[in-house]
Amino acid sequence: MDEQLELAERIKVSIKIGESHFREFKSALEQGPEGENPRAVRKISKDIAETLVAFANADGGELFVGIEDDGRTSGVPHNDEHIEKMLKAPFTNIHSETPLPTPRVLKIPIGGKGKAAGRNILYFTVPKGTEYVYLTSDGRCLQRHDRETRPVPAERIQYDRQERLSREYDRSFIDGADIGQLDPELLNRVTQKINPSLSPEKMLQFLDLAEWQPLGLSMRRAALLLFAKDINRWHPRSQVRVVKIAGNEIGVGKEFNVIRDDVVSDNIINILARTWDVIRPHLAITRLGTHAVFQETLIYPEEACMEALINALAHRDYSI
Repeated sequence: MDEQLELAERIKVSIKIGESHFREFKSALEQGPEGENPRAVRKISKDIAETLVAFANADGGELFVGIEDDGRTSGVPHNDEHIEKMLKAPFTNIHSETPLPTPRVLKIPIGGKGKAAGRNILYFTVPKGTEYVYLTSDGRCLQRHDRETRPVPAERIQYDRQERLSREYDRSFIDGADIGQLDPELLNRVTQKINPSLSPEKMLQFLDLAEWQPLGLSMRRAALLLFAKDINRWHPRSQVRVVKIAGNEIGVGKEFNVIRDDVVSDNIINILARTWDVIRPHLAITRLGTHAVFQETLIYPEEACMEALINALAHRDYSI
């Protein structure tokens, strides 16, 4: 009873605030020739499932069935059997392989006077999901965007989640890391390019790579990935592997055709130049040309290879 009273107050506040990225109102009525009639249970259940899937694939949210878009409390005029089917929609209308994360389901009496007196409001809430990309029972993937529920490819949700994890990984503060763990020469070189009037400490703060704390400068992981003297201490796979093979595919066993296999390990800034030094000699061949003069001929365009290397380093997810 206390929970219902608390939710009744929440409904009042929600109606005043209105719909948002985290809140949706759905009507249980539809206009007919003779006025308002109860909507089909099948359609309401479909709306419930789609809205909760969209919330779970975004940032979570709450759904009120029995409230109009304009905030009018109209209630759910259906009988107990139909209401029970609606309350089960977060389970029956969701794909069996992507169950919603702990959905909350409640029936709240309206009370009072008027046409809605004696009716109920159905309340659903679901947190942000992380275990699955959530689907409705008919395989639809939806996501909440501001006040809209939109269909989206499942791959987009997976990408967005991994992108957020990657950003959190880069931005986390690392215990035991201080400016002494960074390459001072590299720090000074970058500082001179960005703003020669700044100190390396201020440059790190300016780029949001560190923050001043009472006990000193705290380093984000991104600062270590970029400037660490000993990258293997902070990230054991900050590497580029360069493999040269005889042919177009790597063979195995008797067909093994690797001519050279180099692994370059360093911080992100240094690894670019060091890897290029390894790749560059393989991009050209020296042949005896006209007039008995040896000439170097490019067999792969340098700009394209450099772009591929920069993309590999810049777009890599270092949290993996």
